[in-house]
Amino acid sequence: MFTGLIQALGKIRVVDTDRLYLSVSSDTILQDLMIGDSVAVDGVCLTVEEILSEGFVATASPETLQRTTLGRRIKTETSVNLETSLRVGSKIGGHFVTGHVDGIGCLVESIIVANSWEMTFAAPSSLEEQWNNYIARYIVGKGSIAVNGISLTVADCDAYGSWFKVAVIP
Repeated sequence: MFTGLIQALGKIRVVDTDRLYLSVSSDTILQDLMIGDSVAVDGVCLTVEEILSEGFVATASPETLQRTTLGRRIKTETSVNLETSLRVGSKIGGHFVTGHVDGIGCLVESIIVANSWEMTFAAPSSLEEQWNNYIARYIVGKGSIAVNGISLTVADCDAYGSWFKVAVIP
């Protein structure tokens, strides 16, 4: 279980087939990390198998790489969001986030408004039927949703769940 509050950024590299090396930009994650811990990597719950001086190694199944954006992130070496799991008794500052990805959407629009960004997301057309029939019923105004592991409040959405809008603050 996670809160959706990102603690650090990381970069993914393939070690071999499905084993991933995640270099971490901050010691915040590494200081208390232990083998067997869960870490949300762009919202995907992965288990730490090995701890290295500047990161950790985890395995992502072919299913995980296919159903999430992690497979794409490996190829482009873009940054990923990292969060360690919530500990019993810890302060909860975000929302409860499971680390199980339900679907992949895409950013349609991002507009700067005052000190925030209003971002509108939609499901890709190839997934639209699955998205609308399965996920849409759970997207409600003022409900919570996680995008790349970031816990957000739904500011607006349509009745069909084909799009939703969130506000992101610094």
